[in-house]
Amino acid sequence: MSKPLVPQTDNSKKEVIKVLIVDDIPETRENLKKLLAFETDVEVVGTASTGREGLELAKELMPDIILMDINMPDMDGISATEAISKAVPRTSVIMMSVQSEADYLRRAMLAGARDFLTKPISGEELYGTVRSVFERGKEARLAYDRAPIAESQSPGGKLPLGMDRQAHVVAVYSPIGGSGKTTIATNVAAALMKEGTKVLLIDCDLQFGDVGVFLNLQSQNTLVDLVKSVDDLDMELVENVLVAHDSGLKVLLAPSRPEDAEEIQNDKVPQLIEKLRGSFDFIVVDMASKLDELALSLFDVSERVMVILNPTLPAVKNTRIILNLMQALEYPEIKAQLVLNKVTPDLEKAKVSVPVAAIEQNLKRKALGVIPMDERRVLSAINRGITVIARDRNLPPAKELVALADALRSNVLPDEGAQVPSADASAKSSRLSRLFGG
Repeated sequence: MSKPLVPQTDNSKKEVIKVLIVDDIPETRENLKKLLAFETDVEVVGTASTGREGLELAKELMPDIILMDINMPDMDGISATEAISKAVPRTSVIMMSVQSEADYLRRAMLAGARDFLTKPISGEELYGTVRSVFERGKEARLAYDRAPIAESQSPGGKLPLGMDRQAHVVAVYSPIGGSGKTTIATNVAAALMKEGTKVLLIDCDLQFGDVGVFLNLQSQNTLVDLVKSVDDLDMELVENVLVAHDSGLKVLLAPSRPEDAEEIQNDKVPQLIEKLRGSFDFIVVDMASKLDELALSLFDVSERVMVILNPTLPAVKNTRIILNLMQALEYPEIKAQLVLNKVTPDLEKAKVSVPVAAIEQNLKRKALGVIPMDERRVLSAINRGITVIARDRNLPPAKELVALADALRSNVLPDEGAQVPSADASAKSSRLSRLFGG
């Protein structure tokens, strides 16, 4: 399919959001136009009364945003959105409906919609959603507008996944609960964000993932949606499912319900990670503490595994088991990196907690990072849904978390040209059999 010409914009002027309204009720179209007329950075470029008419206008006008009613004659909003996502992938669709049931939301998002508004829509809700979706769709628009006409689309009109990067995959794991693993994962991922660096955080605690709570993020779409489509991924679907954090970090949330984890095949998760590597510089994976086939497959696909432990004897004992296991599986020694969390020097002096030096000596490993305990700061950040490093980075433990991210970056960059050996399928099967006895 030939690519429509995209009007060139003058970067010196304020960017205007071009909006197309598709709704079969004339009063609704007129009300939305009036609401948007108050916003100087929004321009309504057209209206349509049916889904089919909306599709044709989308091809002709190339809007940035389409406000799409879900129930219409001729062609409903779901079908129109699917067609628009293929024909004009630079355009983001916001679905509108008087219904707000979960099934409507999921169907809309899987069709390619970027957000969902329930009628009647207030002005503030409309403005905020339009601007938020416009911002989230910026990368897809740039990729489409800059691509050569003959190569701008893959078969079926889909935008291909990125191929210009090769992410360093870092798993964050702890063999014991309550170690602060998710605090480490969220803050290290956020601290890896620098100008020109793209970072993805994946919550792979499939039953009880808390990354969304820690970062105050919500989404109807989760890891389940990408895993189901892992064999047919495209940029539009990925951007629809990922959630953007204030830091610029992209996040793939865990299933919202424990039973949804049963829909995920273990081998599909590392396959998904491999497909996403070309779009990011770092992929940080927050794992569950459970040691199972999924855990080993995530170890396999990861370049580094940060093993989180607290200064307690049970944590040291369990960490030694993990390190011995990784050695038996013939991983290179550099792959496992120790991170000591919740360290309190006063308790060390009082001989209440195990000293850091003693832990390093016992495990025969130097810790990549030592994070001091500051329960007040950490709990305050978690309960407010912000990262610890969002506050003063010169105070502990924010300072040490940023230092850990810097140490991790330095740890992987010298090996940028080398690939960490990963086992072939038969070797993986053999290792799993040895571990699980089957």
